[in-house]
Amino acid sequence: MRIFDFKTGTEPPITHELEYRPVESEWQLESWLLANPKAILSEPLLIFGRQYGLDTGEPDLLALDQWGNVVVVELKKGKSGSGSASEETILSQPQNYASDLSRCSYEDLEDIYTAYKRKIRRGEWNVGNEVVAEETLETAHKQTFGGVDRSSINTHQRMVILAEQISGRTQTNARYLLEQGLNVQCGEIRRFDYPEDGDDSVLVSSTVVDYPLSRIQPNDGAVDYSEFISAVRDRTYDRVKDTLQVNHPDEIASSSASRVIQAASNHPEHPDSVLYIFKPRPKEEATLKFQITVRGADDETQQQIRTVLSEHVDELEGFEVRNRLIGAVHGELSLESHRYDEAVIDSALADATETYVHLIEYFHRKLVKGVETEAVGEN
Repeated sequence: MRIFDFKTGTEPPITHELEYRPVESEWQLESWLLANPKAILSEPLLIFGRQYGLDTGEPDLLALDQWGNVVVVELKKGKSGSGSASEETILSQPQNYASDLSRCSYEDLEDIYTAYKRKIRRGEWNVGNEVVAEETLETAHKQTFGGVDRSSINTHQRMVILAEQISGRTQTNARYLLEQGLNVQCGEIRRFDYPEDGDDSVLVSSTVVDYPLSRIQPNDGAVDYSEFISAVRDRTYDRVKDTLQVNHPDEIASSSASRVIQAASNHPEHPDSVLYIFKPRPKEEATLKFQITVRGADDETQQQIRTVLSEHVDELEGFEVRNRLIGAVHGELSLESHRYDEAVIDSALADATETYVHLIEYFHRKLVKGVETEAVGEN
């Protein structure tokens, strides 16, 4: 990419080619975007967190979009998939963060915003007028976008990878994740300096992997399946509580928007980096999705778990290994209709519970037996 300064007030017009200048550090790039969130995507964003500690690490920036969806922004100096972030971790890290955030209530996000706002008000970060620091996250969103109902915040989790150059491999992997239903975007952002002496620079941003925004917009006419999901969780708990060694249905966590269930095991010989996930998507695709996800584990542990999953997935009908980045197995059940029909829902509830329980019990035995506990206990 080449950028030219074109002055039309002279005859003939004067052109100067701006000089590409690599950013000095990821912190510098992060600071620029913190003060200028419009440069992140071709849509407005409200940043509400920076380097906030989650269970799986510290995402660079956290934002809300105009519909209240959480946006995880990961930045990379230079070319994606190089240096401190390999081609696998450049995408698996934001997936881990999104997984953590999917279980956050509005109050959890408010805590993140409070920590962020405190640093803004203390002047620890040099930010401009684009940064909103209202009393509450809900008020900040209303000030920026007009606001949404609090219950709609964190309906979807979006992931954005920004680098000075997005590699072909990163683009291919990101498009694969898009096909699997994850909301991933990749963008390039570069700095160019004017040829004259001075401090004037230009930030040029472009999105290289994208998806239509209709994918994450609310569907006001859709049926509310929250009761259905809660019923699956409660029925599942009754059948797997001894296997997972849990004592209350709330330990089989569901997201604040009641659109995903994540079960972890407290068994001392089971890897604590494995989550059993039930993700109904009847609104968009009329399917009920099930998967096992590995998060927050080192490379050696991830490989051990992948090996167990790959060796045994063929024995479980309807499931396959589909995501090599995080070593997950996936399976689906189709609904007969998008419409809310009591008989359809009752049948789907029984099928979903049976499939989810079978997935947990089957692979729980395999993982307890097949993975060395010394390797999986450390995240």
